[in-house]
Amino acid sequence: TPSVATVIAGGNGHGCNMNQFTTTIGVALDSSRQLYVADSNCNRVIRFSANSNSTTSGTVVGSVGEPANLFINQLTGDIYVVSYIDNAIYKFIGGSGSPVVAAGGNGYGNALNQLAGPNGVYYDYLYTNSLYVMDNDNQRVMKFPSNSTNATYGIVVAGGQGVGSGANQFNRPRTILVDSSGTLYIADGYNNRIQRWLQNATSGTTIVGGISGTTSTQLNWPETILFDKYNNLLVVDRNNNRIQLFNLTTC
Repeated sequence: TPSVATVIAGGNGHGCNMNQFTTTIGVALDSSRQLYVADSNCNRVIRFSANSNSTTSGTVVGSVGEPANLFINQLTGDIYVVSYIDNAIYKFIGGSGSPVVAAGGNGYGNALNQLAGPNGVYYDYLYTNSLYVMDNDNQRVMKFPSNSTNATYGIVVAGGQGVGSGANQFNRPRTILVDSSGTLYIADGYNNRIQRWLQNATSGTTIVGGISGTTSTQLNWPETILFDKYNNLLVVDRNNNRIQLFNLTTC
């Protein structure tokens, strides 16, 4: 018998009331299993309790211009939020208060203290204590130190060689993961592939996909990637309307 889903937030139509959403792009759970939602068209990050349902009103954590995604540091409670319109990453220290700029915020551009249409963020609190940003329009992945601000110059750790399908290029990088050895795993949207970049590498290796399609070895716009507790790679294969699981030991 198919499982029946339970609404844990929203479900009350399109809007900016406290039990509604407009465009929801990013979600995350904190260590207390509270739910955080980046509600883009309402320009806010909203929090729901661990036992929330469709009748529950959320609490606004703070206002951010067109939040595109978010990530929570499970050790500190810091919330990192992508602002697509501000070309910046904001940080809510400890999960509350006024946000501070953690990266970018210096206009649209390709300087090392700028971002251009960022769409993804990842803070590696387990291994490198670094902030990674998917700098979408610059076709690159940027890395910033844990104490970075709008004045901080990041480093390009992958891509930045123009749009393309070469081993050192991306075409709309979406999300990133970092493992214990500092290896990067990157969902490369329009190239329909997952790239693996070893630490300090100047090019990546395709471990999944590379050609658009519907077979078990193909992807069509990979959007989000996650590790499970067995170190398998889960891929949200967006345009194929499915989630794929890959064993990294065979990739």
